[in-house]
Amino acid sequence: MLEFLQSFNLDFWQWLLAIIAVAGIGANKTGIVGINLLSVAILAAIFGGKASTGVLMPFLIMADIFAISHFRKSVRWNHLFTILFWALLGVAVALYVGEIIADEYFRIILAAVVFSLLIMTVLSELSGKHFHPKKHWYITIIIGLIGGFTSMIGNAAGPIFTLYFVSLRHTKNEYIATRAWFFFIINLIKVPLHLFIWETISPRTLGFNLVLAPAIALGAVAGILIVRKIPERGYKAFILTATLISAIMLLF
Repeated sequence: MLEFLQSFNLDFWQWLLAIIAVAGIGANKTGIVGINLLSVAILAAIFGGKASTGVLMPFLIMADIFAISHFRKSVRWNHLFTILFWALLGVAVALYVGEIIADEYFRIILAAVVFSLLIMTVLSELSGKHFHPKKHWYITIIIGLIGGFTSMIGNAAGPIFTLYFVSLRHTKNEYIATRAWFFFIINLIKVPLHLFIWETISPRTLGFNLVLAPAIALGAVAGILIVRKIPERGYKAFILTATLISAIMLLF
């Protein structure tokens, strides 16, 4: 085991940051949104941009399982399937053309979309008007395509899909459950793409996932306990604030 851990050539601080990042993934999936981009950035700094996406994928699936198990009774299937097709199409596009687009330009585009959707969500909250995908089908298509594309390229689609599901005025548990099931399906589909096309998942990276799996459980449990103490109205404000911060992080 010691030789295996040493094979990654990580120092003490890198291991500590990796543990924090993985725990953050668990907490993000169970409702503490906004910290996932930080986790993505940490793992990218340690393993490199493209390689880190394969390291991150099993962690995301582990955390998804925690979330869907705990909030399984609250999922809104109709809202999930409305956007799922377009997100999968975005993943397919990213698989073939993702490396052509410079990362810095794509992050700017994504941040602009998140800011726009954030403004729309706030205005919707203030006006009391109810957002529904069937009435705004073009928004659903745009969000699905860009979100799916971003999810494949850098696992950074959290902010845009967060705002989409929040705008549907779900309860706290409905939001967490629907979002978790959505990403669980997307992430499972992405696994063979990472295995056989990008080749970013290997027995070695899976061993790393297994070693740090307890951090996922720790973060997921912490997220569940914290979310329980946040009231419905306060939780929505928390989500919007965290998403704003995440969008700003995309620019740097």
